[in-house]
This record gives sequence, C-alpha cells and structure tokens, in this order.
Amino acid sequence: MSITPIGKTPDRLWLCMADSNRTRILSRALAKGLDMTVYLGPTMDQEGPVAIIVADDAHAKRIAEAKTNAAPAQRSILVTAGGRVSQKADLYISADVDAGGLVSAISGLRAFREQELVFAKAVDASIGAVTSLSDAEFRVRTLEDARDLAVFLARIAPKPCATAVGIYVLLASAIEHGNLEFTVEEKAQALAEGKWDAKLNKRLSDARYADRSVKIRFQRGQRLMSFLIQDDGEGIDAETAEMANPTRTGFRGRAIKLAKSLGFGTVNYLGVGNTVEASMTVGDVTPRQSVAVGGR
Repeated sequence: MSITPIGKTPDRLWLCMADSNRTRILSRALAKGLDMTVYLGPTMDQEGPVAIIVADDAHAKRIAEAKTNAAPAQRSILVTAGGRVSQKADLYISADVDAGGLVSAISGLRAFREQELVFAKAVDASIGAVTSLSDAEFRVRTLEDARDLAVFLARIAPKPCATAVGIYVLLASAIEHGNLEFTVEEKAQALAEGKWDAKLNKRLSDARYADRSVKIRFQRGQRLMSFLIQDDGEGIDAETAEMANPTRTGFRGRAIKLAKSLGFGTVNYLGVGNTVEASMTVGDVTPRQSVAVGGR
C-alpha cells in the first residue's frame, strides 16, 4: 500500500459508481456540503491520494486499487446488492440507499477518519472514558455535535468505524427530519440543487426550531450497548401505517435499514415516532469503573 504522508493530503473522495441521478446528486452534495474534492468514474485520479472511496458492486475491485494511492487512514464504502462480497470494505450499505442516506453515511465516515488522524492520542483516552460509562445522557443540536458524539460513543464497539457511522445516521435523521421537520423529498430536492447545507443552516437559526435538541440516553452492560434517541419534533400519529410498519418511503424506515446495515441488531421507533431505540452486541467488556453521567 502506498500512503501519502499526513500534512500533504487533501481530502479526496473517489465516487466509483455507475452513472445515475443518485450518483450525480451525491457528487454535487459532497463537493459542496463536505468541501471535498470529488471525482467520478472507474479510473483513479493520480493527482492526489484517495481519502475515501465509495464503490458499487460493478466497481468493487476499485477498493483494492485505491489502496495503491491511499491517504492516511483511508476508508471505504461498498454499496452492494448483497450476496457474496468479494471485496473488503469498511462499510457495506444496501444498494437501494438513497442519496440522502449516502450523504449521511459518508459524512459520518469522514468524521471518524478525521478523529483518527488528528486526535490519535485523544482517541486512546476516549476509549477509557467511554468504557467507564454505564449510563449517560447527552444532548446534541447540530450535525457537528452529532458527529463528535457518535465517534466518542462508538469507541467501545467491536467495529467502531461502522458503529460511529450508524449512530451518526440515527442522530442526523433525528435532527434533520425530527427537529427541523424536513421531509425526505425536501432533502432530496435540496441535495439535487446543491442547497442542502444552506437550507439546514437557515432552519437551525429559525426561531421555531432554534431551541430544539436531540436527547441521547446511552446504556451499556456486559454484552449490550443501547441508545434511546429522542428528538423535539412533533412526531406522527401512533396509529398511522408508518408507525405500525415503517417502510422505505419514510425517513424512519430508511434510517432503520441503514442503521442495521451498519451493525445495529435492533432498531425500533417508539411512541409517536420521535424516539428511536437501537442496540447492538458489544461482547464481554468489563469497565474499569462504572459511573453514571448526565448532560453534555
């Protein structure tokens, strides 16, 4: 593997997927929203190292190729229809994910990578800190808050990278669709127009939504880690079809499927749909000291 030294590495994302409306929307959204250099197509750009590669089944072999021109802590996503996976990737995401879900996953992955690069020593300390927690509550309001918390809480998981992205996906959904009340269609249109970040920031500063936050209750036992995530949105009627059986057409169904593909064993929306409960097995991890912490 060829790796470019830290300090000389621009954030370059190789989007190696079949040409489609989703791919074009994704490219535009990433270039504007994440301020990354995004290049498309099956041929690797040799002008700079690859920080993140996103490939589909038809281009899965490009994940291995990207390692020959790797930025430090290179990360990869395989968007796959399932079946036999021939290429090893950091994340495996269902092929029917929409552009909005992929943007959230890539954003969470980039945050995890940045923490690895910039806070290597702090990461070791954070592992000890999160291992000592058995019951804690946090609040986040922005996507930046969500990224930081997701990376921190994922450190105890067997697969911290995938777990960090999974936590972030659920938090981002609570912020975007719960607190800020964007519909899936509104987000898709804003991404397609390259206006998603501007619309997010505008609504975050809107007096109607400015005081809203997302509450996270984190609990960890010997073998199970669980999250109760509650937004301040109005939710929906508990008797509706979506609450009875969340589907891919609603943001709740999309979040459930994406989080499960990232390692969560159980993901369920509760009550009126503004609370999601998610859990995963973490193995037998004995904490050095068990404490309860409130607030953030």
